Parts: sequence; structure tokens; C-alpha cells
Amino acid sequence: MIEKTYAFSTADATAVERIVATGDVRINHLSLAEHASVDPHKTAEAAHMIITKGVLGLTLDSQEEHRYPEGSIVGIPADTLLGIRNLGEGTMHLFVVKTQ
Repeated sequence: MIEKTYAFSTADATAVERIVATGDVRINHLSLAEHASVDPHKTAEAAHMIITKGVLGLTLDSQEEHRYPEGSIVGIPADTLLGIRNLGEGTMHLFVVKTQ
């Protein structure tokens, strides 16, 4: 078997899981309980957020919050201040992919 498999949680609780961390890619899984948020923080690298369940509220730098439903992929440039909020009912799940 040459492939490698990875598991991630599908539970309805707030959690951050570091799924893949190789030299050229990092993939994290984020789940946020209903109405939960992540404090604004700066991302040093470009990232892509893939929303797989729920509705993401995303604030970038000084922009107004934008809303992204499941099935969306959002590209975020490096050195961007970002705030994350769960705008939907139930737990929101998304993956964050960072490459070098």
C-alpha cells in the first residue's frame, strides 16, 4: 500500500485537529459548535478553507464579515488578519489547507 490515510472527527464539538503536516502541505480540520467563534489572528501563509458542513462567517482584515455556505472554498492570502464564526445552526466543519 503506497497511499497514506488520515482520519478526522465528525463529532459535534468545537475542536482543531492537525491532520496532515508534511514539508509541502498542512491540512487542519476545524469544527465549531453553534454560535462559536475563533478570535481574530493573523495567518502567516496563504490558506484555503473548505466548508463541508454549516455556514462560515469570515472577517478578513478590515472587511465586513462575509458568509460562506457548505460547499464553498475560500482562498485567503498570507499575512491576513482573520476572524472565524459559525453562523449556522449546529456544528460547522471546515478544512484549512496551507501549502508552501
